[in-house]
Amino acid sequence: MIQRILKMFGALGAGIGIALVTQFLLPPAFLHCYGVKKYGEWLVLASAVSYLGTLNFGITTYASNQLTILRKRGEMDRYRELQGSTLALLLCMICIGMAIVSAAMFLPLSRLLHLSTVGATGTRLVVFFFGLQVMAHILGGYYNNLFMVLDETHRGTNWANARYLAPTLVSLPLAMLGVQFSGIAIGQFAAAAAIAMLTICDLKRRMGGLPLGLGGWNWTTVKSTLAPSGMFAMIFTQSFLVYQAPIILLQWIVGPESVVFFSICRTVFSTARQALQPLTSAIAPEITYSFADRDMKKLLSIFHYSEKVVFAGIPVANLGAFLFSPVLLNVWLRRPLLFDPFTYSLMALVSGAMSMRDHKQYFQFSTNTHKRLSIIVFFGNVAMLVGSVPMTIRFGLHGFMFTWLISELAQMGLIYRENKKLFDNDPSISIVPVLRLGLVTLVSLPICAAMVIYARQRSLLLVGVVATLGMLLLVAESYLVFGLKDVWDEFRRRTRRAA
Repeated sequence: MIQRILKMFGALGAGIGIALVTQFLLPPAFLHCYGVKKYGEWLVLASAVSYLGTLNFGITTYASNQLTILRKRGEMDRYRELQGSTLALLLCMICIGMAIVSAAMFLPLSRLLHLSTVGATGTRLVVFFFGLQVMAHILGGYYNNLFMVLDETHRGTNWANARYLAPTLVSLPLAMLGVQFSGIAIGQFAAAAAIAMLTICDLKRRMGGLPLGLGGWNWTTVKSTLAPSGMFAMIFTQSFLVYQAPIILLQWIVGPESVVFFSICRTVFSTARQALQPLTSAIAPEITYSFADRDMKKLLSIFHYSEKVVFAGIPVANLGAFLFSPVLLNVWLRRPLLFDPFTYSLMALVSGAMSMRDHKQYFQFSTNTHKRLSIIVFFGNVAMLVGSVPMTIRFGLHGFMFTWLISELAQMGLIYRENKKLFDNDPSISIVPVLRLGLVTLVSLPICAAMVIYARQRSLLLVGVVATLGMLLLVAESYLVFGLKDVWDEFRRRTRRAA
């Protein structure tokens, strides 16, 4: 188990590097070549199309989890039926996506999205090829996840990393050459589609006698997968509801300049969450394997040790991002005035709540016990967006962020309750670690804010020194508060036993 986790952690670490390349190289290139307003409209176009990712309909996650469970339990007849049926269902959803993208070409998109710098024809072409790129990611993602069936989840993750890196590598030179947005969108689609095809070839070579195509599919199995897959779709719509829909909402209410400011702020803290993501994602296959083997004792051990590690990392990563934000904005974008202590404090709180929720929900959807989770996440985010409209009109960006924070905290509490149900209300699971994390954050954030405000009035160098000292103090605080010594002792014990 330890070796699989370490391989997965390495693959996910590479994914973080790729995400950082995308997040930190593209914005300055686009801002330099196209300006703030036009870059804001590029973000709006990307957000408007990203909802098509929900056409995955949760099929990928449900299929990989359930196929892994069936193979572990030796139920190969059901395995063949489910694999062929989920692929057939996915291809149907891709066809629906193609129809939606084609129909969008006839809409007055520039007027609907309040765009002024991108022409009508250019807008249609960008939307069309963005849509095709999403379809390529959906198909590639299905085959990436099937590597889990082979106990090679890390290999599928590496292919996914390549598929997300390729469009970035194509975009940078095209942007620096000042190519129109439609040309960049075409290049991104071609790169993503090529990597998806290479992924399929590699998986086919490694699957041996396991089926990979449509053989064994039937309508009965297709229909039986709709409900559980649809629940996953409700979960994954949070990517659109939390990341893309707010961009469109802010564009309508406060304009493209606020869109860029919000996007930059969110990018800084998404780096913190991405630094934590491998800690949770690396154990996701182990959660599935333990559940498949009906080893609830092992699953409970994974829950407690991973909680300590992730909760210890949340204040370090998010408050650390807050401390280093002035330096980052100055070095990265040469725009130090983009830092606003109050806005970044709010985003640190939102990001911390999201990190908690991300960790807890893995225990539900990695075991396919995700029905109530899907209801919590979907309707929670819809309610957040609806409630944020009057708050944004009244208080601007801060009104939206307050609403977002309240939504994340409420969802976190409900998901924690679902975790307890998964373990039959085991008494060892309590809300105490969450309260402890909340107390650490609420005590540490004002101190961090005071340190940054004091240092900014003097020099950027002092900000860097203060941020480094603050990070060291946060590491020491988290190590003591969350009991990481126990985790380290257990890791060494298991490593020696594995050797």
